[in-house]
Amino acid sequence: MRPIPEDDLDTIRDNFEFTDTDGSGTVDFSEFSKLLQVLSPDSGVQQAAEAFSMIDTNSDGQIDYEEFITWWKQVWWEY
Repeated sequence: MRPIPEDDLDTIRDNFEFTDTDGSGTVDFSEFSKLLQVLSPDSGVQQAAEAFSMIDTNSDGQIDYEEFITWWKQVWWEY
């Protein structure tokens, strides 16, 4: 996994905050599903649920910023 430049980390933080529509500091499944529809329009509910489960590494039903950035580095950063 290649390192992400600081300027890009700011952009990723902005994306996280944009996705966190209720301002809770975490992304719930509903918020994540909306993001995934933008990033991968052909994905369905089952794919979103599977992805959410993999990203939510502490299984608390929320994606925090650390989980989000880890996912972004592993998957979306390559795009």
